[in-house]
Amino acid sequence: MTAAVQSAAPVATMLAVDHPPFKILVLLAAASLGGGAGACAGTIAGTVSFPSQVVPSMTVYASDLDSPRIHTAQLARGQVNFSVEVPPGRYVVFLAPNEPGAPDVYGAFTRYSQCTPHDVDGACEDHALIPVAVTAKVPHAAVTIDDWYLTDEIANQLDRIRGAAGDRSPKEPLSAPRFSEYPSESYEAGTAPKIDFGPSELSQEDRELAEAALAGGPNFAGHVTATLTSCGAACGRVLLIDWRSGAVQELPPPGSRDESQGTLPCRIDEALQFRRDSRLLSLTRAEGTAVVTQYYVWNQNSAAPLRGGEYRRSSQAFCAVAAGSARSCDD
Repeated sequence: MTAAVQSAAPVATMLAVDHPPFKILVLLAAASLGGGAGACAGTIAGTVSFPSQVVPSMTVYASDLDSPRIHTAQLARGQVNFSVEVPPGRYVVFLAPNEPGAPDVYGAFTRYSQCTPHDVDGACEDHALIPVAVTAKVPHAAVTIDDWYLTDEIANQLDRIRGAAGDRSPKEPLSAPRFSEYPSESYEAGTAPKIDFGPSELSQEDRELAEAALAGGPNFAGHVTATLTSCGAACGRVLLIDWRSGAVQELPPPGSRDESQGTLPCRIDEALQFRRDSRLLSLTRAEGTAVVTQYYVWNQNSAAPLRGGEYRRSSQAFCAVAAGSARSCDD
């Protein structure tokens, strides 16, 4: 029996060589085997639940836990579903918005994501990343990205995965406040409020801009929409629209020396920073040869921003952080 099997192999080889029809069949069989090997690739499909009415443009990351490979996909503004093709492996899945406003915010698939649908009395407090397994037997995995309240430790971990390690190194004095130190209450945004401009001297253009900003939902302190307006050449103010009352406040007040005058010499995306899950907002402006960062904290009781600390650095010191970060990315 064994001898018959052994002698059959050279006969098959001879047929493949001497008879073209058989050679074609052998090649087709090899091709089908190759296709079977390719079929081992799988997919991670996901749904995004973003903490505002409009999902911004984002990048999806699927990072292999057992290798340095990272697979990505782009989400257009308003897109809530995605699919990333990956080989078998274990992955952490997370998203980072591409649009300005909250540059250090991540969303991820975590224990909170699994807990939320069954949450009882706010028991979902674990934000640890959960590995997503893709195997030959189970090539398709599904996740829901709805955890936008990651700890600084996990955010730093995702920074390192993206090769952005150093982005969260202290850019301000160690005593400067941090977004995570001022968490905001959750708020379910419904119909956009009717804006009450009160005695504001905003131009018609600014009023229209404020109305349009509501379409994106709250983006600061849980229930506030923050948007930037112009107060003249190279000057800007922030409008804060309270979804609970419709009241509008200007930050800083007209005529304040805190108005954002001129252009930052570097790190221009940090002129205004805020997050929906935090009551902290920062304005950074150029003032002569210095760079000044002013912090404001939204007071939930008075529904108003309170002025916090102010930090002043030379332009050279401010830009040295950006230069150091750029070098670390090149190494």
